[in-house]
Amino acid sequence: MENILQSHIQRTLDKLDSNGLKRFKDELGKTKIDEQQISTGKLQDAGNNAEVASLLFSHFHNRAGEVVISVLKTINKTDLATELEGICRTLPKPPTSPPPPDCVII
Repeated sequence: MENILQSHIQRTLDKLDSNGLKRFKDELGKTKIDEQQISTGKLQDAGNNAEVASLLFSHFHNRAGEVVISVLKTINKTDLATELEGICRTLPKPPTSPPPPDCVII
């Protein structure tokens, strides 16, 4: 699922013009989730949208889509945010970890 969503995120970022992408990266650099944040330097060094999408997944894991949607809304790209939300709803949910085994008391 991660690779599918990563591809959709990359295609969404491809729809931003150069100014929109700069605004996206600037806002993304301010975004912190669960104490995870992508440094501004890493975002500036990202040479293309595939690298930005990869950074999103390496830092935010299965919450990358949620982060992108939030940042897109913040920079007033609600059309792209809405489009990505629709795509995310159609993707399978990430597996949850299995419950711990029952404890056996002897």
